[in-house]
Amino acid sequence: MNEIVRIKNEVRLKQWAEMVRQRNESGLNVSQWCRQNGINQKTYYYRLNRVRKALCGEVEKHDIVPVSTEPEIAVSHEQISLFVGNVVVNLPDDFNEDTLKRLLGVLR
Repeated sequence: MNEIVRIKNEVRLKQWAEMVRQRNESGLNVSQWCRQNGINQKTYYYRLNRVRKALCGEVEKHDIVPVSTEPEIAVSHEQISLFVGNVVVNLPDDFNEDTLKRLLGVLR
């Protein structure tokens, strides 16, 4: 398809999409809106169908990006150091609080 025809089709689709938007926002049903705007209902539905097909084609053109469902684990370089007598226990700063309480209970 040459460039002029492609641009002409794009402009036409934009106009038709605007027509559909106006009809949706009018609050009128298709029959009422078409009568009020002097458009044949078959013409309206033809244009609506073409707009929908164009939108579906646009969706298909986009790349699908995989999304990971695995949680990301933050790595901490900071540590908590516990000194009990001559014992040193190094823990990451995000160490489980309940486990830390049990560990402290053992070290007493």
